[in-house]
Amino acid sequence: MANLKSFIMFVSIALLVYTATNYYIYRRAVQAASAAGWAGVALRVVLLTAILAYPLGRALGGSWGVSKIFIWVGSFWFAAMSYSLLIVLLVDLIRFGDLLTGWLPSWVLGDRIQSGRMVFAVSAVMIGMLLLGGHIRSLYPVIHEVPITLDKLSPERGEYRIALFADTHLGELVGERRMSRIADQVNNLNVNLCLIVGDLVDESPKHLEWAVEPLKKLTAPDGVWAVTGNHEFYAGIEESTALMERAGIKLLRDSVVEIPGELSLIGLDDVTGSRQFQRSVKPISELVGAANRNLPTLLMHHSPLRLQEAERAGVDLMISGHTHRGQIWPFGYIAQAVYGVDAGLTQIDRMKFYLTTGAGTWGPPVRVGARPEIVVLVLKPNERKT
Repeated sequence: MANLKSFIMFVSIALLVYTATNYYIYRRAVQAASAAGWAGVALRVVLLTAILAYPLGRALGGSWGVSKIFIWVGSFWFAAMSYSLLIVLLVDLIRFGDLLTGWLPSWVLGDRIQSGRMVFAVSAVMIGMLLLGGHIRSLYPVIHEVPITLDKLSPERGEYRIALFADTHLGELVGERRMSRIADQVNNLNVNLCLIVGDLVDESPKHLEWAVEPLKKLTAPDGVWAVTGNHEFYAGIEESTALMERAGIKLLRDSVVEIPGELSLIGLDDVTGSRQFQRSVKPISELVGAANRNLPTLLMHHSPLRLQEAERAGVDLMISGHTHRGQIWPFGYIAQAVYGVDAGLTQIDRMKFYLTTGAGTWGPPVRVGARPEIVVLVLKPNERKT
């Protein structure tokens, strides 16, 4: 009952914010364009269609072709809405400043209709270019090799290579071909171990049977391991677990496993999903205590939370995802402010921490300023201690 009330409250607030934001954008866009006749009607139809597309697509879930078109249109609108809001706020701020100071030149104020149309046209072209470029960029994750020195790594073994990715969000927008391409990229990296750091799925696994085959392609000598993200809980944790098992992926849920002679691997259930579904959160120290402390300890946790707890427990290396680095500029700054850490490698007292930007997208199928990535952690022994 508590979950249902929280869900209803969240949806109500989200719909209120979405409606208010889009009303503001719609009014300002129509005013700026000053389009009359059929042009004005067309503009209003396009805007209203874009605004209503995503909820309509989800409501028409049984009608596959139509719903998919609406979901794609609506998902792109999320990004367009974000940039439209920034532009409209900036224009209104400039207008308010002019009311106070009168600093705008006469050629701008002389023909307000023409000036408004120019702002509308330039904004529309700029947003369109951002969406196109951001979508193309989102389709092709880059490979980042990150060398990491660990004291406990055996010098006799040499380098140990780990491929990791997170946040694919398999579903309507990230489909079979994209997952197959990611699997091919991982398999070409010559790694010892493959790790999936949560949010592998975005929808109910009963709609994702197609995902089993591309996921089965993932191979590594020491296995393919994963942890839950918050979206595994939203999609159905039992069904998500079963999907990974069918794909040959080993899921670590508040548990530890030893990669013989290499490292102790700990996987935590995502704390966000756990708390929202009233599940207990296991102390990290308990898991570290059950690990082979003669080996480096690598902790996977989807959200970049519990970092200080992990460091105090003696974890050597922690990896997370979840933030997408905001996915579209400037939301990366907000993500960094909320979680207190930016994407990439960070030293947290005695523990090293890597936060990946993720390999897929959530919401808009667009990435601006936050390139998708597949990471290769190249673990090396500390030669000064050999």
